[in-house]
Formats: sequence, structure tokens, C-alpha cells
Amino acid sequence: MKKHHALFFALIITALIAVNYFLFSVQLSPQIEREKVTISRVIDGDTFELDDGRKIRLVNVNTPEKNIPGSELATEFLKSYENEIVEMEAIGTDKYDRTLARIYTPEYLNLELVKRGLSSKFLVQKEELSIFADAEEKAIESSLGIWKRSPYFNCLKSSINQEMEYVTITNNCDNIHIQSWILKDESRKVYEFPNVDIGTITLYTKAGENNEKILFWGSKTDVWNNDRDSLYLFDQEWKIAHYNSYGY
Repeated sequence: MKKHHALFFALIITALIAVNYFLFSVQLSPQIEREKVTISRVIDGDTFELDDGRKIRLVNVNTPEKNIPGSELATEFLKSYENEIVEMEAIGTDKYDRTLARIYTPEYLNLELVKRGLSSKFLVQKEELSIFADAEEKAIESSLGIWKRSPYFNCLKSSINQEMEYVTITNNCDNIHIQSWILKDESRKVYEFPNVDIGTITLYTKAGENNEKILFWGSKTDVWNNDRDSLYLFDQEWKIAHYNSYGY
């Protein structure tokens, strides 16, 4: 019996040591240091240059390309910070050798872009998934910035099969003609719909022969990320008609 008690207490003590070590290590985990920097030139809605020559790409966001309506909104917003001193958390670099960063003004500037409807969320860091998803949803529901609502906003539903690379879109209103409507993911992959009316349509990523109910994107690469992504559907005036996110 005493041996059993000794073994029991030994296990308890070992567990307590392990928990204390975990808590201690979490408390002492290194934090990303902020540095004061000066924004010298805004390149576009999510990229700018510092006075020391470094090019900065804001993380967690993706603003519209220059040829897309509303692209100027984020750029104009960022320009209000030119020649201003801000705080920056650098978390790495991208393939273009730009510094990936969070900016504080003191507001969290990356998140402000999404809250104001000036940008969509994009490749969000895991610890920030919910706050960026919530900010985007509220901006869309409030028809802010780039998210001006289409008259058909409440008409459509969709499901996304990211593994099989197809989406199904269903219209719950009267017949809608969607020629020149745009469907895109969180990145810059864009599909323009042909001359079709939408009841229920399935859109496959790969190549194939279109018919009235099945369409093919013709993309040479996969479109939908397996972990998380978003579908945005815009009408011919680039007003948001439908959105759907998964993994958040």
C-alpha cells in the first residue's frame, strides 16, 4: 500500500512540475518587439516604404488591385500617415523581400483597414483569425467601403468543397442573370461568369466543358486553400452579392 501511495504522490509531483514549467515557459516566451518607424511613401493600399528604404507589406490584409473599383480607398487612407512616426512589429519577409508587419498608430492599422471596409482579410495569423473574420463580416453586413451591397445580396447561398475544388451557388430569389459577375478567393484569383442565369450552379476549378448548370474555371492551379479561405461574389458593378468563409 505504501508503495502505491509513494507512486501516486510521485506522479502528482511530476505533473505539478510539468504544469509549472509550461506556465513559466509561456510567461517568458519572447514577444515581438515594436520599433518606431516613419512612413515615407505609400505604394498601394497594403504596401508602403519607410524613410530607411525598407518596403513594408501589411499582414492579414489584401486590398483591391488598382484596376478594381474601390482600390483607391485604402491607398488614400494610408496616405494620411505619410511622414508620420508609427510603431511596427516585423514578423518576417515575403518572396519579394518586403517586410511583413503589423502597424500601430496607436490603433492596429491592419485591423482598421478591415474594420472600415477598405480591405479583405488574407493569410491571417492563427492567433488573429477570429478578430479579422469578425471585422470583415461586420464591414460587409454594414456595406462599408469596398463592400457596397448588390440588390441581390440576400438571394444567394453557397457551399465550398475545398478538397474537390468546386463551389455550388444557389439562388433563392427570382431568376438572376450573372453575366460578367466576378467570383474571387481571398487572394487575387478571379473568375468572370459567362452568359448564364443562376438557379443552382456548380463551378469547378479545373478545365472542362460548360453547360447550364456546371461551369469550369480553367485554372491551372488549385484555388481553394484546404485550411481556410473565403469566397466573394460581386455583381457586374463590383457590388458584393454574396460571401462565404471557412476555417475561421
